[in-house]
Amino acid sequence: MAGESLRVEFRRQVRERVLDTAAALTVDRGWDRVRIGEVATASGVSRPTLYREFGTKDGVGEALVAREAERFFTGIAGELEQHDDASEGVRGAVRFTLDEAADNPLLRAILTGSRSGDTSLLPFLTTRGDGIIAGGNALVGDWMRRRRPDLDPRAVADAVDAIVRLTISHLVSPGLGHAEAADRIARLTTCLIAAAATV
Repeated sequence: MAGESLRVEFRRQVRERVLDTAAALTVDRGWDRVRIGEVATASGVSRPTLYREFGTKDGVGEALVAREAERFFTGIAGELEQHDDASEGVRGAVRFTLDEAADNPLLRAILTGSRSGDTSLLPFLTTRGDGIIAGGNALVGDWMRRRRPDLDPRAVADAVDAIVRLTISHLVSPGLGHAEAADRIARLTTCLIAAAATV
């Protein structure tokens, strides 16, 4: 049993080292210029070990984005728990997400890189971002159902999915200030909740 837990801990440490290295290299020069061999070397992990753990460079990229999303989910959960009103909670969570993303070096590298042609990590936030959308839906949906148990669960699921996808859209393609985007999504939440209450 102790040997198994040591292996699990070693594997976790290897993953974290690889992802820390990949993140630093991405921030430094963009994901397109990161080579899997240099990630292995810089993190002190053999290539075979890295490939066994992640499969491909895309596997490293997907794990990198997923880890960053988990960090965001922790902060979003904390923001949501400060509110009982659904629209206010959504406003706070959206504002937190957009503000944190603007200050996050890895997300800035992904988003600014995509605007200059380096789009290789962007799909893990968008077209291949099913895990992020599912995680956001589960987090916000659970909070919303606890706050408003009177609402139709299917209508809540639809509303939350729209909120999560709109937040990602504002993250990837900002056109409004953070406060304005958060206010807009909060107003939409009010409308969606009113509709859910009448279903």
